Amino acid sequence: MKSDGIQISDKPTWQLTFKELFKILGKRILSLPSKMLGFKPFCLYAATWLLINDHIRDWIWFCIVVIVLFGIVGLKVVSRWREH
Repeated sequence: MKSDGIQISDKPTWQLTFKELFKILGKRILSLPSKMLGFKPFCLYAATWLLINDHIRDWIWFCIVVIVLFGIVGLKVVSRWREH
């Protein structure tokens, strides 16, 4: 099975030692700040700021969150939801 993601280990998670698990966890913690500075987080931050300052309603914020987190599938779900 080919994956487009990064392969962390050849072994399943339950077969890793605690040392290997903590090493993987450390790498993920180090990469977290860069994940917080992308387009998707910016959209979520902006939408949340607009919601807190009463510029948009809560259902609009929810639609933005669904679209940002689930991409095209979220956009299709929101468009069908608006039809009903």
